[in-house]
Amino acid sequence: MTARNDRHIKVGRKVFLSVVCLLCFVSLRAQDPHFSQYFAHPLYINPAFAGANECPRINLGYRNQWPNISGGFSTMSVSYDQHVHAIRGGLGAKVFADIQGGGTYRNISAAVTYSYRFKLGRSFSLRLAAEAAYVNRYANWNSLTFPDQFDPMLGLVRPTTDEDLSQTPLDRHYADFAVGALAYNDYFYVGLSVNHLSRPDEGFMGVQRLAIKYTAHVGGVIYFKKTYGTKRSERDISLSPNLIFTQQGKFEELSYGLYLNVYPMVMGVWYRHNFTNSDALIALLGFEYKGVKIAYSYDIDVSGLRRSGGAHEVSLGFRLPCPERNKLLKVQAVPCPAF
Repeated sequence: MTARNDRHIKVGRKVFLSVVCLLCFVSLRAQDPHFSQYFAHPLYINPAFAGANECPRINLGYRNQWPNISGGFSTMSVSYDQHVHAIRGGLGAKVFADIQGGGTYRNISAAVTYSYRFKLGRSFSLRLAAEAAYVNRYANWNSLTFPDQFDPMLGLVRPTTDEDLSQTPLDRHYADFAVGALAYNDYFYVGLSVNHLSRPDEGFMGVQRLAIKYTAHVGGVIYFKKTYGTKRSERDISLSPNLIFTQQGKFEELSYGLYLNVYPMVMGVWYRHNFTNSDALIALLGFEYKGVKIAYSYDIDVSGLRRSGGAHEVSLGFRLPCPERNKLLKVQAVPCPAF
C-alpha cells in the first residue's frame, strides 16, 4: 500500500466519522449511550439505586467505543450516593459526558437524585426515586467534513456545497428529569426507570424532542458459600443472573448476563441484541478488595461493524466508611453485581 493510498484511507475514515456525527445531531433522534458494565454505574441504569447500599460509594467509568474509527466515541461517568436516615432514603449525584469525533460533538450532564425507602417487611424494601439534571449539548460545525470535499486522488481538497452553518449556535442547554422504582430482598431485585420525562428539545435546527427511555431490569444472586452467615459479603461465592431491557422511541435492546463471584475476582459475560440484529458479546473481569473495585470489559462486536474494534470499558469504585448510624440500623443493600 502506498503512502498516498494510506493517507486517502485515513481521510476517508475522517469523512465517514464526520458524517456519522452529523447524522447524530441533525437528522436523527439519537438514543442514549450505554455502558456494558451496567452496575458499575448504578445511578445511570436507575436513579432508585441511590442509597441502596450499606455504605456511601463513589463510582467512576470510562468507555471507548469503536476505537478503530478515527475520532472515536468516548463516554465517561462519575457518581456518588449514600443512604441518609434523616430523610429516610438516599441521595445521589452524577456527572456524565459523551464525546464523539474527537470533540466535534459532546453531551455533558450533571444530575442530583433522591430516593425514598419503604420498608415492606422484615427483608423486603421498595425505593422510589426522582432525578433532575442539567444538560449541555454542543457541536463544532467547523470540525466537520463532508463527502463532496473528498477527491479520490487528492484527498480532502474541495469546499463543501452544503449549507454553511458555522455561524449557527449549535449549543443547547436544557433540564431533564427521570424517575425510578426498585424492589428487592436479600436474594432478588426488580426495577424500572423512566428517563427524559419532559421530552426536552435537543434539536440544533428545528425541534427534535428526545424520546422517553424505559429501562426494566431484574436479577438475583445464588449463593454457593456464605462467609458471614446470613449477612451479605463480597467474600461470598455466588452466581448472579441478570436481564435488562431498554426501549427508547423505535429502538429496543435486550441484554442478559451472568456473573461469577469468587473473592476477590468477579467474572462476567453478557449478550446484547435488539431482537432483529445481534450487537455484542461482552466479557468482563473485575477485582474487589476491602471496598475498592476495578474492572475491565470488552465488547466483541458481532454485528456488521466487526472491524470497528468493539468497545473497551474500565471502571473504578470505592466503598467509603459506613456511618455508625447505618451500622446500628442495618441498611439493607440491593444484592446486585458490583459491575
